[in-house]
Amino acid sequence: MPAKPLRAGLVVAIVDPTSLLGRDVRAVLSERAFPASKVLLFHTGTADGLLTEDEDEPAFSAPLTPDALETSKIAFLCGGAADTAAFLETRIDDGCLAVDLSGLRAGGAFARPSDPSSLSPLPEGSLFLTYDPVAAVLAEAALAVGRIARVAAATAAVDRPASELGKGALDELFHQAISLAQFRPVPKEIFETQAAFNAFYPADTDAWDARVAEDFRALAGGIPLSLLSVRAGVFHGHLLRLELRTEGPAPPAAAVRTVLREAGGFDEADPDSLSGPVESAGRDETLVLSVASSGSSVRLGLAADHLRRAGAIMAVRLAEQAVAERGLLPDA
Repeated sequence: MPAKPLRAGLVVAIVDPTSLLGRDVRAVLSERAFPASKVLLFHTGTADGLLTEDEDEPAFSAPLTPDALETSKIAFLCGGAADTAAFLETRIDDGCLAVDLSGLRAGGAFARPSDPSSLSPLPEGSLFLTYDPVAAVLAEAALAVGRIARVAAATAAVDRPASELGKGALDELFHQAISLAQFRPVPKEIFETQAAFNAFYPADTDAWDARVAEDFRALAGGIPLSLLSVRAGVFHGHLLRLELRTEGPAPPAAAVRTVLREAGGFDEADPDSLSGPVESAGRDETLVLSVASSGSSVRLGLAADHLRRAGAIMAVRLAEQAVAERGLLPDA
């Protein structure tokens, strides 16, 4: 089990570190200098240990047994929802705070990092559930506009990229594109259809739309959201179109651009060139592609790089706040 020292601090666990989400969490921990003395790696799905890679060096990932987290103070659950739920059913009372990023909807308390101006305390308990990062981005935009106009309702259309499904999906999408160029049958093991150069409605569409709408309402202070999503044949980058309906006249587009910029999580696209999800690659900020205002409607075109990273940042910020509130560090 790897025990690479980062700095004096806590023992941290990452479950399924080789998933794309697990890699993002590991990167964010390093970037934000999270106070970890050791990072332990665990995996679901097999009872055997695995030799994996951590920061380009060989590392051992241990099976996630019921008592696996008892030596850790903070754990990030980055695997699939089914495997995570199965582990939690057998998990012992280990004293570790687990932050779930798998999409579970029950078993713990939903939590979000406090705005520095509000300092709202986190819930009690040893398991934090996290909101969908798509809902977080949409809610952040709605709350920003809400500073200058009362928002009554919202409608959004979201193109979901292949990167949501992990490296295997990215590989299959690449091979589909190559196969189509060579007039050969396309592999369909993950997507179950031709995803390359296509858009379709996967089996989880209704459930995903409902979950994001529910999370948006919780994050945006009760504003209802109607959501329409598709799986788009792109490798990375969510494309989000959001209409906010206001009570009374909508604010001018220039004022909307200003409040989005002041919110801190948005950045303007180059006004002299057409932009889309490709231009958001590698950026933490949500890219504002277009802003239109008329009548009682504000319409936003937004692009965000793979939103796993947004979820990873949210999870690490939750852990940072929990460390401070619960006095988990020896000198806290």
